[in-house]
Amino acid sequence: MNKVSLLIGPVNQLVTAKSIPWRHGDSVIIIEEAGVAVNGHEVIDVGPWREISRRYEGKCRVSAEDSLVTAGLIDPHTHLLFAGSREDELELKLQGTPYEEILKRGGGIYRTVNETVNASDEELRGILLSRLLEVAKYGTTTIEVKSGYGISPKEEIRLLRIINDAAGEALIDVIPTYLIHVPPRNMNRVEYINAVTASLDQAKELAKFIDVFCDDGAFTVNETRAILNEASLRGFKLRLHADEIAYIGCSDLVNEFNLTSLDHLLNMPEQNAKAMALRGSTATLLPATVLSLMSSKRPPVKALKDSGVPIALGSDFSPNTWVLNMQYVMELATYLLGMTPLEVLMASTVNAAYSLGFRDRGILQPGYLANMVIWSIPNYKWLSYELGRNKALMTISRGIILESKPTNPNVTKECS
Repeated sequence: MNKVSLLIGPVNQLVTAKSIPWRHGDSVIIIEEAGVAVNGHEVIDVGPWREISRRYEGKCRVSAEDSLVTAGLIDPHTHLLFAGSREDELELKLQGTPYEEILKRGGGIYRTVNETVNASDEELRGILLSRLLEVAKYGTTTIEVKSGYGISPKEEIRLLRIINDAAGEALIDVIPTYLIHVPPRNMNRVEYINAVTASLDQAKELAKFIDVFCDDGAFTVNETRAILNEASLRGFKLRLHADEIAYIGCSDLVNEFNLTSLDHLLNMPEQNAKAMALRGSTATLLPATVLSLMSSKRPPVKALKDSGVPIALGSDFSPNTWVLNMQYVMELATYLLGMTPLEVLMASTVNAAYSLGFRDRGILQPGYLANMVIWSIPNYKWLSYELGRNKALMTISRGIILESKPTNPNVTKECS
């Protein structure tokens, strides 16, 4: 019998994709009465428990007979690093106050920028680490974190350094992104884009991705093109906020650049889904933002699926969309976007991994990272069926149990 560091089983059901990415219509692996063998950071075997239990002996053993096990959740789109909050603006929005008026009153994004710029490195680091601990409670094991609330390149570099410092301490994997968010109000736009371009070499040491907010009221298509071109020359992987507020041609840029992911897409023309499929780009959809914008718009989910575009889900955590719980995002994707429980699971695991350029996670198969969630539900269909409760019993990151609810009588953990 082979000895391993962690043995999980029996669990009622295991669900995972077969390969990265997962597209609409692809089959999945579903194993009833399943087991998982983990050694160190890696999954080494999955299968029926009757077979796994004969092959392996675990230093630690977790039994969860009435539970579901899946790959760990991955959140590929967050604005996790900022100071302050804007809860008072919710009532203004409900009263019909235009965003432009909120800005004039000192609110909106520039309020967050001011509060973030005036916070110390230590304050911001503490805020970020606290949020990273919180997301793990809901099953997130990998998370993208954008800069963006510094605006000036100097402040953005500071934020990227803080993200990297926090990533070194975090219990889950953190992926930094350099976000070119909005133009400053007190600087010529051409001069600002030149300053951003000048900062790219320094930022490349701190971020894997660059992201540009291309939209009405943010950066134009031509401005975005200029930034993406310079970033591409320096080896950045490219992401894009596109067509969230309006369609001004931002998603058309997929015809010009190898965009890893296009995000939001509430106003994207359906025909652009085919161009995304040809590029191999991911559509990262953000249903919590549909809610916070109080928008009647929806991304073209059917066109994306029919075209074979991998769909990922993200939280878009920000001062305007305060949601750290990816389970809630999955639930919203079913009821707002019409995605099935299986689709939302694939979108929050394997396709979210694909969105971030990973091929080593998002799947529960031998050779992949041992990032998992053990759920207090019997099968995957409950992921969207039961609303509003934290259904994660255990979050496991790289083979280490981070978060668990030992009070559940159906889950036991024994270590020798």
